[in-house]
Amino acid sequence: MLNGKVALVTGAARGLGLAIASVLGQNGARLLVSDLDADGIREAEAGLRKEGIEAKSAVCNVASVPDVESMIAAAIKEFGRIDVLVNNAGGSAHTPLRIEDVTEEHFDRVMSWNVRGTFFCIKAALPHLKERGGSIVNMASIAGRAGTELVSPQYSAAKAGIIGMTRNLARHLGPHQIRVNVIAPGFIKSGPRAEAIWRTRDESLVLNQVPLRRRGEMDEIGKAALFLASDASSYTTGCVIDVNGGFFTV
Repeated sequence: MLNGKVALVTGAARGLGLAIASVLGQNGARLLVSDLDADGIREAEAGLRKEGIEAKSAVCNVASVPDVESMIAAAIKEFGRIDVLVNNAGGSAHTPLRIEDVTEEHFDRVMSWNVRGTFFCIKAALPHLKERGGSIVNMASIAGRAGTELVSPQYSAAKAGIIGMTRNLARHLGPHQIRVNVIAPGFIKSGPRAEAIWRTRDESLVLNQVPLRRRGEMDEIGKAALFLASDASSYTTGCVIDVNGGFFTV
């Protein structure tokens, strides 16, 4: 589906980012994977290569514009083009759950990792995407779609901001044949950090609010990203793809 295409995936050292990279690579994409964790992203690159995927890695803090520009330059130097940009880096940035406990530093960190990072990754990649068109896949969350006490208000605000940015850029970039869409995952089995949070919750109470009565698997997010990255979604832009077992419909 992606033979000959080059995909750049941020926040890909582990979890959803690595799962997305693996699915794209298994479907023919050549990959530049990046993460703030230098050791982690090198291990991810090695693992992808063991899968037979052509992959290179770069260390990047998406909140830093110079880092982002260096990451884009590394992709161009290695592969000569960018066709797909997956803005996965983000998260709640280890900040408190309750607004009463959130400081300015906490708020700014969440906005930097999510909104700022997504914005400037797109800006830096844009000259290369404009050459032949392409696909931008942003990562939001159920937190940006519906209120839930399981996530922090600053995280919800950041992910809602990414959804608004996506819709705006779909309008701006459509004439350049650049599609911009966003995935909003629900409750996903996304690795040790997520599992640590789940151990503090009554899982049955949460899953009773999910029509499919289960948490999602990481490759289910990867497959959604593959759809948006490929020509299978060639007439799809400005959309939010909800991958949440029906939680948002309730």
